[in-house]
Amino acid sequence: MNQVEIDGKTYSMPSNWNELTRKQVLFVSRLFQGQFSMVDFKLRALFDFLSVRPKIKKRIHPEDAYFLCETIDFLFSEVSLTKNLLPIISTGRRKYTGPSDSMMNCTFGEFTMANSLLDAFSKTKEHKYLDEMVAVFYRPRKWFWFIRKGFTDNQDPRERFVSRSLKKRCTRIASVDYDIKYSVFLFFSGVLNSLPVLYPHVYQQKGDAGSEDNGWASLIISMADGKTDDKSLETVMNSNLYNVMIGLNKKAKEYHEYISKIESYDRH
Repeated sequence: MNQVEIDGKTYSMPSNWNELTRKQVLFVSRLFQGQFSMVDFKLRALFDFLSVRPKIKKRIHPEDAYFLCETIDFLFSEVSLTKNLLPIISTGRRKYTGPSDSMMNCTFGEFTMANSLLDAFSKTKEHKYLDEMVAVFYRPRKWFWFIRKGFTDNQDPRERFVSRSLKKRCTRIASVDYDIKYSVFLFFSGVLNSLPVLYPHVYQQKGDAGSEDNGWASLIISMADGKTDDKSLETVMNSNLYNVMIGLNKKAKEYHEYISKIESYDRH
């Protein structure tokens, strides 16, 4: 956090994506939807982050405002938000529970489906893809979870992801405010951006594999030891995202080392 002193009073400002509050990430989501100039965007974000009264705003010198705006340039760099600031989404009387920070409790299957939907939304800007992506991650809480959580190693409070229930949930998610759904988009983007750093060999392998969907398919089959029957593939898809990534990274590393050795032998 950055500390700012104005008239003897200290104010805190976020210095990176994960220091944003729920209120702040929703405000930033609304700003991204507006047609603001860079300067106007920064000033609006700055004064929202500071939460100062109008009369205090007028006493901030323009040079000081310019300097303070420079401290929130992270909003215009790669999204690195991995903290879920919206753990619950409400639609009328219904509440849907979202994934944990960094999506640590997500399955590989829901991750790959949401990844395809995020790509479709980024390319087309059609809201239906965003609604469906949010509906993949946000699901009803398991019955009697407050009791069941003490008797299971699986600490994901959400009901298991089932494709056939997605359409009905997506219809309800469509009524949720757009800035909330766009904040989920930012969160997922941040998690996606963090994975190549954690698992570089997976994404190197993926980049060599033509289209993205085909890349994921080849990796899934690799984790299933080359098997393509429904049971083997379903096991991989229902496994924890990070467990699968660890395995994929190991396999991809071994593959690249093997290719490097062959190329070395060819040169000699």
